[in-house]
Amino acid sequence: MNLCKNIKQGISSYWRSFRAWQEHPVSYRMDENEHVCNNCGHTFRGNYCPVCSQSARHGRISWTAIWQGIAQLWGIESRSAVYTLWQLFLRPGYLVRDYISGKRQVSYPPVKLLFILAAVVTLARYFFPVPTAEPSHLGFKYLDWASDWLSNHENISELLTGCVFVLPTWFLFRKAPNYPNHTIPEGFYLQVYLAILSFIFYSIFFGHNGIALTLTLCYYFMAYKQLFGFSFWGTLWRLTICVVLGFTAMLLIAMCFLIPMFLQSGKTI
Repeated sequence: MNLCKNIKQGISSYWRSFRAWQEHPVSYRMDENEHVCNNCGHTFRGNYCPVCSQSARHGRISWTAIWQGIAQLWGIESRSAVYTLWQLFLRPGYLVRDYISGKRQVSYPPVKLLFILAAVVTLARYFFPVPTAEPSHLGFKYLDWASDWLSNHENISELLTGCVFVLPTWFLFRKAPNYPNHTIPEGFYLQVYLAILSFIFYSIFFGHNGIALTLTLCYYFMAYKQLFGFSFWGTLWRLTICVVLGFTAMLLIAMCFLIPMFLQSGKTI
């Protein structure tokens, strides 16, 4: 009996600490030690020189400095791309809220992260080839070219797909209790983060689009719930309408391109 009680208390304690981390994942502490800036020679206390803004950690080149330079190139640094992905999986809505509200130090720049992931996936597929889809044969030169180009540039394809949800999201969630009056540019960055997740799922579950789509929709719900703060059902019905409107917009856009092509070719629909 005591064992079960201890396990329950341990789980409850872990859950409370996890929820606290979700809300506030980063804490900052000022370095009170005195430093002499290696760049301008100014003596100061803190993490950065107030004169030239160089970090107090920068000194002579060492093996650590080499690693930091490589890490900075690939985003494995203070605003770590890896840590950003970790947050994106465990606290997607809170991460988006922090970034669009001005807390930029908690996250690696999302658009840059999306394209870095695309480079990583491209390299992985080069060294570990996987079966690719057959080229499109819709009968229209430019439509086939566009379809194949989007298939080979999945990151841009996911981003363009997410963009159709920006306006429906703004309209349906603009009176949210946790983040009211969000703007359309903020909605764009929400979709960038969700495009990153969708890109990851479709890359991992290549050839199993049903699993990838299910995971993507689940994370859409989680992100919207955490960011906007509506109830379970309030988030669900709004997100459902948002998805329907988004895919309807995609269908209408496709028809705007297809109908003139059919008419020009003399075919009937």
